[in-house]
Amino acid sequence: AGYIVDKTHTRWGKGRPYEWAIVAEWILTIIMFSIPLEASTGLKAAWLLVTYILINSVCTTLLSAAQNPYMIRAFATNNQRVKLASLGGIVIMVASMAINIAFPILMANIATSPKGWSKLILLVGVPMAVIGIMRFFFVKETIEVKDASDHEGVKFKDALQVLAKNPYVWMVGFMYFGYMLVTGMGINTYFFTWVMGDVKKMSTATAIAIVALPLLAVFPALMKRMTKGLLVQVGCIAYIIAGFLFYFCYGNYPIILLGFVFTGIASLPITYMTDLMMLDCGTYNAHISKKRMDGTIGAIKGFLGKVGGALGIGLLGWMLQAGGYDGTAAVQTESALESIRFLMGMIPAIVFGAIAIMMIFYKVDRMLPELEKEQN
Repeated sequence: AGYIVDKTHTRWGKGRPYEWAIVAEWILTIIMFSIPLEASTGLKAAWLLVTYILINSVCTTLLSAAQNPYMIRAFATNNQRVKLASLGGIVIMVASMAINIAFPILMANIATSPKGWSKLILLVGVPMAVIGIMRFFFVKETIEVKDASDHEGVKFKDALQVLAKNPYVWMVGFMYFGYMLVTGMGINTYFFTWVMGDVKKMSTATAIAIVALPLLAVFPALMKRMTKGLLVQVGCIAYIIAGFLFYFCYGNYPIILLGFVFTGIASLPITYMTDLMMLDCGTYNAHISKKRMDGTIGAIKGFLGKVGGALGIGLLGWMLQAGGYDGTAAVQTESALESIRFLMGMIPAIVFGAIAIMMIFYKVDRMLPELEKEQN
């Protein structure tokens, strides 16, 4: 996908044409939730598998690969992109909270049957597809980027060169891999059900992360004083603190709530700066090869994120099984509870500790002023 995007040259731009993948993604989602009730089990399974693969392996992959080439040509300066990431983060967090509040209510009132689910997804999918494609019409690629690939073309060896000669791509990619591994585990429900003893407490704990929202507004100011790598390290430290609180203080609900405040703060640098760091990696790649290869770089991040999320789900299953977890039991054994606590607290602490150490060697944002001067 990255190679395809990097080779794209149209009158609409390089990354912008792939915005139509968001429309395809929502159409496929509506189709996925519209499996004929009378179909055989085999047909239902095939229907689900095909639509799921098209959504995640085709549409989402193309969107991920096209994001960086699109942004670098739509916004002229790094400062503009930082402000965009901060504003976008606020919108995303508020919208996510609104959906998390509204969706269960809609489920209870509409999704009471297979046809009800189809109706609910249709009600969500149509406006989301319209909102998603608005960027294609209102945010155009107007910035001329010095990139040798525009006149020399892109060969497959150029994509391989990114993998072989750009270490910063791997650093940012594995940072995102670790983040997706931790968030992909989905351990919160198990933790609140069995360790805290009340899954309803999870709603309050999740909502309390909103205290981190104002920090997004000051990100542009923070980035004038701190490098992106350092901000990620600060986030990692917050994750480590939260992990220790979850593991050692699981019997104290107020302390657990404090831990969720730390995770809310911790998630901001990685969530909203990964794409900015990937753009920096593209600038470095232009320094070493004259070709930015933003599509390939974005695809590497997307690939490692998917692998991380998949391994997170796998790790959850392996460790629960190793601890003797039984979902049908009224009470879990101590070994099963220990596995849940370890997944909730120590795995994030270990993963983000490794990311913090790795970020010591991430130096591209310090090199960025000279690299940008070189290419202008």
